[in-house]
Amino acid sequence: MRRLPALTLVSTALLIGLVSPGLPVQAQTSAYQVVDRTRATTSAVQVQVAPGRATSISFSQTDETISYILLADASRVVYSTDAELETGRAKTIFLRVIQPLRFPGATTAPVTNLMVQTVDARRQNRLYTFDIVHSSNPRYVGVQILPAIARSQASPDVGNLNLTPGRIQTGLSIAITRGYTSINDPVVGQVRRLLQLTQTENMTVAEAAYSVGIPFTVIEELGRLSREGQPTLPIQGI
Repeated sequence: MRRLPALTLVSTALLIGLVSPGLPVQAQTSAYQVVDRTRATTSAVQVQVAPGRATSISFSQTDETISYILLADASRVVYSTDAELETGRAKTIFLRVIQPLRFPGATTAPVTNLMVQTVDARRQNRLYTFDIVHSSNPRYVGVQILPAIARSQASPDVGNLNLTPGRIQTGLSIAITRGYTSINDPVVGQVRRLLQLTQTENMTVAEAAYSVGIPFTVIEELGRLSREGQPTLPIQGI
């Protein structure tokens, strides 16, 4: 948790390679695409499927169970659940690609949709829509729905930090050049992965922070650093 000495030599080339969104990022693919429940119920969530692979849609982190499923085009994808819907215990859907079938009178689409209705402990129903996209190289193994993305108990001025990916990137650049963190610190790799997820997976900053396992307080400090030039907490030490 201690701050590194103020003088750390970081080459321009390394710094540009670290924070520039235009350069390829050598990072491990996220296991799951995490989606806040509010966003998932107000817009369609993309789910990538591939031949020979199973893709999951999980509500296991919520108090919801799956009550109804409708797959608009069943000619190329089939689904199963971790429990029969009638039991009221199903929380995960598994999607698998099959050889194309032809059903008399049925229509097909390159991108079909999956409608999922759930019910929670208070008997409140929610309807989710997922766009099923076929891909030869999916970027994640499934989708995990979360009731709310955890955020720190922020002070009033944190809400004015405007925590955009650009500000986070600027804060990280300042933190490295001023020696507040080392280029080899694990937090640097986590922030890089966070920035990648906001670009490639259309995640919010909070969703991406949860996905890579970085405390939101660190992101807040980078936001402060981009605005004020001086962090209030050490950046290093995840």
